[in-house]
Amino acid sequence: MVAQMDVVSKHIDEHRYLRKMEDKHQALESFISDFGWLIREMYCTRICDKRNECEIALRLSSSGDLLRDHVK
Repeated sequence: MVAQMDVVSKHIDEHRYLRKMEDKHQALESFISDFGWLIREMYCTRICDKRNECEIALRLSSSGDLLRDHVK
């Protein structure tokens, strides 16, 4: 979680500026909505100690997309 928060905190002000948002909380929600999946994939497949045992990490590693089978 520390790695994810570090990434978000480094980019949240840029995201807020580019999306023309006044409220930092709104920008945070937008950032997570737009990029949270990418942060999760990076953490789960590359950083997490349990990545070789975790069903989600294994699915992300093999497909790169958890939603592929669910979105049409």
